[in-house]
Amino acid sequence: MSEVQALVECPVIVGTAGHVDHGKSALIEALTGKNPDRLEVERRRGMTVELGFGELALPSGKIVGLVDVPGHAHYLRAMVQGATGIDVAVLVVSAVEGVMPQTREHVHVLELLGITHMVVALTMCDLADAEMTELAELDVDDFLSDTVFAGVPIVPVSSKTGAGIDDLLAALDEQVVACWGACRARAELTDAAPRLPIDRCFTIKGAGTVVTGTLHDAPVAVGDELVALPSRTVCRVRGIQVHGDTPRALPGQRVALNLVGDAVAALDRGEMLGVQGRFGQTMRFMMVFTYLGREGAKPRVLESGARVHVMAGTAEVVGRIMLMEGEAPMAVGETRTVQVRLEEPLPLRAGDHAVVLSYSPVMLIGGGRVLLSRCRRSRELSAGERALFAALESGDIAGGVGAWLALQMLPVTAVDVAVALDLGVGEVDAALRGLVAQGSVRKLAAGDADLLADAAVLDGAMDALAATLSAMHAAAPKETGFTPGAVAHAAWPAADDTVAAALISEGCSRGVCASEGAEMFDPHSAAAAARVVREACERIVALLDEAGLDAPTLPEMGERLQLDRDTMTRALRELSLNRSIVKVERDVALSATVESHARELVAAAIADAGGAATTSVLREALGVSRKRAISILEHLDAVRFTVLDKEAGGLRSLR
Repeated sequence: MSEVQALVECPVIVGTAGHVDHGKSALIEALTGKNPDRLEVERRRGMTVELGFGELALPSGKIVGLVDVPGHAHYLRAMVQGATGIDVAVLVVSAVEGVMPQTREHVHVLELLGITHMVVALTMCDLADAEMTELAELDVDDFLSDTVFAGVPIVPVSSKTGAGIDDLLAALDEQVVACWGACRARAELTDAAPRLPIDRCFTIKGAGTVVTGTLHDAPVAVGDELVALPSRTVCRVRGIQVHGDTPRALPGQRVALNLVGDAVAALDRGEMLGVQGRFGQTMRFMMVFTYLGREGAKPRVLESGARVHVMAGTAEVVGRIMLMEGEAPMAVGETRTVQVRLEEPLPLRAGDHAVVLSYSPVMLIGGGRVLLSRCRRSRELSAGERALFAALESGDIAGGVGAWLALQMLPVTAVDVAVALDLGVGEVDAALRGLVAQGSVRKLAAGDADLLADAAVLDGAMDALAATLSAMHAAAPKETGFTPGAVAHAAWPAADDTVAAALISEGCSRGVCASEGAEMFDPHSAAAAARVVREACERIVALLDEAGLDAPTLPEMGERLQLDRDTMTRALRELSLNRSIVKVERDVALSATVESHARELVAAAIADAGGAATTSVLREALGVSRKRAISILEHLDAVRFTVLDKEAGGLRSLR
């Protein structure tokens, strides 16, 4: 991004806050030369009832978005919707009245929305003397000392005379610079998808439907396909305006999108635009909730199940605050992890801030940051869930990823982690590399994408595999093995084919299971032992068939096949019983096929010799050493295939 482009595309939003009639709109007009009150009723009443938007040129040349919010208590909802997305707040306080109820309420809202940069504009100084102005400044400083805004600059100004306006612009410029790095980093995220909470929707003749809002998470460009939640309206971006027409907008900017698509004219405030499949909505979420009580009312505790209005982005949904099992009601000023159950879907993601209003009368009572945008319906937290929420609350991404994996029953992909925790894939990959290096997370190869599992979870899956195979062998002792599908379904009913294959492969590498052909089995079971002997038998017979009459000794054969003594002994016993091999010496055996071939050779040689042949003739026919020939011939004598006539000079004939 060039320096000139950076000034124009400054992804920072400045927004006003403060009590009604403290001069917010007049200050905006003094700063920009434009009146933000766009409705006739606003100009007639002299107060803002809807959100006003514009742009502000700072002394450095940066152009930032500007939001003017209503200050009257009746328009708290509009104030919250406008404050969403603000980076730098301008708290407007009258030097004549000082801190007032909506001053306090608006500051609480700003804190709950996670805003940390502020400049105080002490307005109407032309109506207050020096002493009154100083007292108002002390009042503001004292009030802010207990907030995140302690020590922020307080600039006395007069919108009527212009006094202090330049100082205010300079102070704003400093605050914009202070958050500039974070805002630019937010704008340059590569693996995020855009979201736009809609705060206005209107029609322009010749252009069509236009929606406005503060862009979140990622850039949006002309031609992008978007979907609105909760209405699921599909649309395409035909045009974009930020500070004039532009082909794209950055997160953190005020944008107007010209949309085309069926039913786009029906879009309204509270909908959220995003990329299909890259954002969602929820009926339950976990959040860090700070209970403020009702401003100006007698302190009262918050009971579990209290019905409330939940505001996030520009949407508002009725729901209930559920305290965790066994927890006492919340006292004013307490902060806890709570579950929020909604009556309608709310577009939301982890890291978003939500403001909570009492159900009736509608007043600010608290809010906080979303930890998990989707959760199970339960007020009882396991130790693992508490560890997860603690990590998420502290901003420990690696700790959160590790804790979430520890709660899963099966291996998952990095994308699964990113979706569950509303993180970028890059953030998840970085966290996983560290966890794998530590050994707390294991990686399993599964086609194109690796699977990840907590080490203890993976051990548990291996235990389930071992127990399943043991039970299956016990139930079917005559079976030497089972299909991988049957085993996986019994061991891990929720696993898909990819996960099951990866777990079976891990089991084989650990020696928990073994596979042969289309079957798998427990290598420690009796059936597995029988399978090992059977395999040894097949290898022994194959070697003897290949060696022919010049077979190696049994010890030599065991070494060549790398068979242990016990397996060799059991295999030879099995082969002898089923007559697959024939011993011709104490430590020499022939396969049944080779022994049959030896009979054929001997019979042919005897026939050629006229019915009786010498040992020398038969040895030559067999083509082996004299020692091996004598062993074979004595074996044939013993099985009564031939007969030796010693009186005839050692001639052999067929019996």
